[in-house]
Amino acid sequence: MIESNIIAHATTEGVRESCGLVSGGIYFPCTNIHPDPENYFEISSEEWLRAESHAEVEAVVHSHPAGLPFLSAGDRDMQVKTGLPWWLVCDDRLLKFNPVPRLLGREFNHGVQDCYSIIRDAYHLCGISLDDFERHDNWWYTGDNLYLDNISGQGFYQVDEVRDGDVILICLGTSKPCHAALYIGNQEILHHRPDRLSKRDVYGGYWFKFTHSIWRHKQWSDYSLLAIYADMDAGLN
Repeated sequence: MIESNIIAHATTEGVRESCGLVSGGIYFPCTNIHPDPENYFEISSEEWLRAESHAEVEAVVHSHPAGLPFLSAGDRDMQVKTGLPWWLVCDDRLLKFNPVPRLLGREFNHGVQDCYSIIRDAYHLCGISLDDFERHDNWWYTGDNLYLDNISGQGFYQVDEVRDGDVILICLGTSKPCHAALYIGNQEILHHRPDRLSKRDVYGGYWFKFTHSIWRHKQWSDYSLLAIYADMDAGLN
């Protein structure tokens, strides 16, 4: 019922971005008070307090009437500040985005924020869900082969030539692939290596030399990379 109410509200608003809040399992439609409501949205403090007086706000909702099905850079900037899930209506679908940390500048914490986490979160921002896996420290020195054992089951298939959005498996000081990077075009990768902040790097030299294999997701679309760049651009303007 709540999802149908949200989509119905977005339909009613037409070319204007709809907006609202989810509180206590109830959708509170709000008035978009932004001066440019066809491209942005803003919820008044009074309406936020109204929803909050019912229960703690669980999610921020808005629509992209003529936009793309992912959060814009401005959306991501505000989502990180609110620390809440943001739900987006686009093409009569309701898409739900968790407040994952920014992709750039993350502290490394194996099993929590590591080379797999950044791939998983980047794909989440594209609307593609990947499972999480328990991974013990130094699994790459045991009989485990976590990437190769699981990657096909997550919707990836192996390819020969790299393309935007592909996952590159790399042998980082071992004979088995224990590191992953996301190819973001222009000979660049997004990745998170141990004891470093997550960053963009040139795909060449060491990373190219020790590439094990390249994998492409069956749900990857032409706009998916834009969702990742929206996150990397968030807060820059």
